[in-house]
Order: sequence, then C-alpha cells, then structure tokens
Amino acid sequence: HILDGNAENLDQECALYEEKIKLAGGVDLFIGGIGPDGHVAFNEPGSSLVSRTRVKSLAQETILANARFFNNDLSKVPKQALTVGVGTIMDAKEVLILITGAHKALALHKAIEEGVSHMWTVSAFQQHPRTLILCDE
Repeated sequence: HILDGNAENLDQECALYEEKIKLAGGVDLFIGGIGPDGHVAFNEPGSSLVSRTRVKSLAQETILANARFFNNDLSKVPKQALTVGVGTIMDAKEVLILITGAHKALALHKAIEEGVSHMWTVSAFQQHPRTLILCDE
C-alpha cells in the first residue's frame, strides 16, 4: 500500500491512509530502508518519533539524493513528500529495516549502538519489540 502523491488534497490522503490502516487491523509487516542520515521513509532527522502519516518538507540532502530519479535536474525533484510517520511504523506488528552500503555504516551504528534520538529516526526501532535490521558487510 502506498500513498498517492498526486492526490488533490494531500492532507486528506494522509488521513485516509491512517484510516485504511486502522480499518485493516494495523500493519502486519513494515519493510523499509534508510538514508545515510538515518531517515526512515521521509522522516528526516529531527522528525517526531510519534509522528503519523503526513506531508513532509524534504531536507536538501534528500533532494540531492533523489535527483538521480529526475535526470539529475534539481528543479524537477519534489521539495515535499508524503510519508508514513515513525509512530505509524512503530504500531506495526513487525518491522524489517534494510541497510545497504558502506555509506550507511554510521546510521547503522546510531540505529543499534547508541540511544534513541529524533536526530536518527532509525534509532526509534530499538524500542520496537519485533524489529529485524538486515544489513550487508
């Protein structure tokens, strides 16, 4: 299930998404990756760890990282995105986080070796009872 970023009313789309999750009895398994700064979905550093699905302004680093999907034309990269919230993910019965690439080593360290911090949103999953982090070497 994905959010419709082309919806006419983005706030309403986010509210409907949360309602669909509730009506389905919750999320059984959330699968997501992270960015080098530890963001999960588009929950950038500094995001609330109890956030719900919402419209989020993107950090410049994320805009630059996503330029590859827009022929490296920064003017075409969206400045906002719809994202499932950290709190929404934390409500899932199970969470699988994929971390690949040496450039994400610090984020992996912050995810499991240090305390929970809203500056490293991936660290929130230390508090989830059924999180699996899958990483490469």
